[in-house]
Amino acid sequence: MGSPPPTDPVASSSKSKSKSASRTNNATSTETPFDKLADVYDSSFCDTTVGRLLRRQTWEHFDEAFATSNFKSTQTAPILEIGCGTGDDALHLASKYVYVLATDYSQGMLRKARQKCYLNATVPRECQPTFKKLDLRDSHYDVSLEPIHKFAGAYCNFGGLNNLSPEDIGHLAHELSELIHPGGKVVLVVMGRFCLFETLYYLLTSNFKRAFRRLKRARNAESVARVAPNTKKQTIYFYSPYFIEKTFADTSQFQVIRKRAIGLTLPPSLWSRSSSENMHPSLLSFLSWSDSMLSGYWPFFYLGDHFLIEFEHL
Repeated sequence: MGSPPPTDPVASSSKSKSKSASRTNNATSTETPFDKLADVYDSSFCDTTVGRLLRRQTWEHFDEAFATSNFKSTQTAPILEIGCGTGDDALHLASKYVYVLATDYSQGMLRKARQKCYLNATVPRECQPTFKKLDLRDSHYDVSLEPIHKFAGAYCNFGGLNNLSPEDIGHLAHELSELIHPGGKVVLVVMGRFCLFETLYYLLTSNFKRAFRRLKRARNAESVARVAPNTKKQTIYFYSPYFIEKTFADTSQFQVIRKRAIGLTLPPSLWSRSSSENMHPSLLSFLSWSDSMLSGYWPFFYLGDHFLIEFEHL
């Protein structure tokens, strides 16, 4: 695994104090809200009961799309992860003999992911993920992994794409159409325009503004929120399955092979900590079972906290 990329250089100055101040200001300007979220992301979501149940649903599809039984004889190119967070998905696939190039634009998240990888003794050495900084909002980004410039597939879990504008999503679809081998799968888990559980909860508590926060007149509703306390507000985009499907179909390189909801009857991911503490395990098991049974059928795949959409590269 490579070491973290060096920090950006600061402008030279004739005085050492000016140099120091420039470095300080540069470090502050490059820090993202997700850097602060990194320290609590696992405890607030990944390690909660609901978080594990939701992630287990996505892993079933990742395994089917990417997992192999023998790394050396079957995998010809890495899988690209977009928005790896603290690395749980990459490490899971590594345990299935899948080599992943895991990317994120938060150095804090990447640092946590590298720490997890270093401490994880169950991942085969030859399959340890590579973690790399990547900002998809930069039109000049480069996701190549020298000397390989193609990927066997790609995925993005739990709303990584919701930080991107519609224009950025279109650019990503075009890039993936050139980076993915024919027959490769692209699996995206995106926060949708309507969440039945969330809407019913806020209606029952008379919070009508939040009940319909995802349903705005714009084709892709925008919301501004803090991802962690004491951080700058981020713009979040809520997308419909139709928009994601059409954007990728417009490249003429992808066809949809699966759609389903993630978090239909289970509590939404943002409530995972409180829900895990207050719900009886038997109730959570039932909700998880009903989620799995219903989420692949119309109209239910439009009603979850997230939707999963899987493409095949033609």
